[in-house]
Amino acid sequence: MPLVSVIIPIYNQEKHLRECLDSVCNQSLRNIEVICVNDGSTDKSWSILEDYSEKDPRIHLLSQKNQGAGAARNLGMKVARGKYLSFLDSDDIFEPLMLENMVQGIEKDDADVLVCRSDRFDTNTGTRESMPWSIRKDLLPNVIPFNSGDVKNNFFELFVWWPWDKLFRKSFIDSLKIRYQNLRTTNDLFFVCASIIMAERISCVPDVFVHQRINLKTSLSSTREKSWNNFLTALASLKEYMLEQQIYPIFQQDFINYCLNFSLWHLDTIKGHSFTLLYQALKEKWFHEFGVMEHNREYYYCPENYDRMKEIMDKNPEDILFERIQRLENERNLLAFDLYNISCSFSFKIGRLLTMIPRLIRDYLI
Repeated sequence: MPLVSVIIPIYNQEKHLRECLDSVCNQSLRNIEVICVNDGSTDKSWSILEDYSEKDPRIHLLSQKNQGAGAARNLGMKVARGKYLSFLDSDDIFEPLMLENMVQGIEKDDADVLVCRSDRFDTNTGTRESMPWSIRKDLLPNVIPFNSGDVKNNFFELFVWWPWDKLFRKSFIDSLKIRYQNLRTTNDLFFVCASIIMAERISCVPDVFVHQRINLKTSLSSTREKSWNNFLTALASLKEYMLEQQIYPIFQQDFINYCLNFSLWHLDTIKGHSFTLLYQALKEKWFHEFGVMEHNREYYYCPENYDRMKEIMDKNPEDILFERIQRLENERNLLAFDLYNISCSFSFKIGRLLTMIPRLIRDYLI
């Protein structure tokens, strides 16, 4: 029996799929199975998967009509045989020691879930960027392993609710009977957050074991305008689940703060007509639905977000967009003014003269 089942949903990732599969197949921990779920790809992804499965018997292939990463992960979990579950997106990369060290950590602490650190790399430039917020050290309890009740405040900001920097005990997940949501985006928030909030033992390791690829044009996260309300569905499901488990009162303040923070982040990072749709939905329904309107400024860990919420309730989306345009225009004018002053300065002119002399000599010699 494999020790770890690595589940990878794949949709049209022929460009980066080999790098992802290599990072899993070359793990120092050999006793694994790799469950690749082809989610209706129309490119050469399936051909690549067949090629790898012929060379490595640990790779198992499944295929379904395009239903999204959530449905693909659920299909993979149905056939998974490992003691632990690991999830990886088909454009991201594991460090070679990832699974070996994660298994050692989860067994040492007898944990239900183990979380590691991650970073991101730009697919265009190859540069890496640290993500210290992937585990908020300032929010961690003094004792490890811990459970969600040990987190003093702001529980929902402790981790990021994606699955690929976490290792889950399969028997624990099976006992919860939870699955990923069938959403275009944010399909992982409910599964990951619900599992961690219910875990009796949560542990962390400080190592960066996963590298997230960013600035990928085919990534769904770069086109959230098409699914602008999916995160609201995920938050509503999470609240309903906590109410069913009778734990919502314990996390109510943290959850309401997170709903406001997450909503504002989405509003700041989408554009076009979707901005207006989300703005109106928050104003007319969701701020009330999540209880954001029921509390004063002191209730919020970031009071400035409360101020922004009040502004949204008092203004139309057109007003906010106009203010953004005015602010950008002012910044552009200020930048142009600064550049003009620099170009007129004595030191700039001397610098231009010093760089011009070598160019003249080079042109003369040529």
